[in-house]
Amino acid sequence: MPRGLATRNRIKQAALELFVAKGVLGTSVRDIAALAGIAEGGLYRHYASKEDLAWKLFSENYAGFAKELSDLAKAKGNFESRLGAMIHRFCRFFDEEPLLFRFLLLTQHQELPKLKSKSQSPVQVLHRLVSDAARNGEIAVADIDLATAQLLGLILQPATFMVYGLLTPGMQKVEAETLAACLKTTTPTDKILPLQGEGRIGAVGDGSVKAVRRRPPPGLPPEGGRRSA
Repeated sequence: MPRGLATRNRIKQAALELFVAKGVLGTSVRDIAALAGIAEGGLYRHYASKEDLAWKLFSENYAGFAKELSDLAKAKGNFESRLGAMIHRFCRFFDEEPLLFRFLLLTQHQELPKLKSKSQSPVQVLHRLVSDAARNGEIAVADIDLATAQLLGLILQPATFMVYGLLTPGMQKVEAETLAACLKTTTPTDKILPLQGEGRIGAVGDGSVKAVRRRPPPGLPPEGGRRSA
């Protein structure tokens, strides 16, 4: 490996460890250089600043992970199989590269607002999967944005618990349970039981959903009707 590339890799690894432990704002160039075993001036030969290093470390890896998820989301199969493949990639990523996973998906820092609106992200990929499945009639959800947020929370929260020692490490060990929990937040359209007359989608006790008739509040006429004189 060329010497310059080896140094660059040491800088990135040192920065990653410190950014996760102390945050970008709490980390100094001196901290990074010391951990990487180089002089402070050596860092500037590879990166313009600490902020430049943080942005490149974030944006390059974030986009790369999103691309992997996007490929899985576009693969053949139904909603469950594609969501399962994406969850498997999330779990394997955490188990194999926990520091990078934490930096990209769990650490709150100032890099997220820098993403352009058209930039691909894991959130956008998951949102598109849910939206496409709903549009194709595979699932029924009342709010695409809310469903996406719920799914992402179910995927990431076990990782957060593992980081803080509240769950035994190993995301792939809980992969099946995570998928099952995610599927419960959506409803296959073949379980929707329509009622006669106008209605909306509503939940029933067994976890499925069916159309339920709208009833106006007392004193108001039915939808589309008029109050009698």
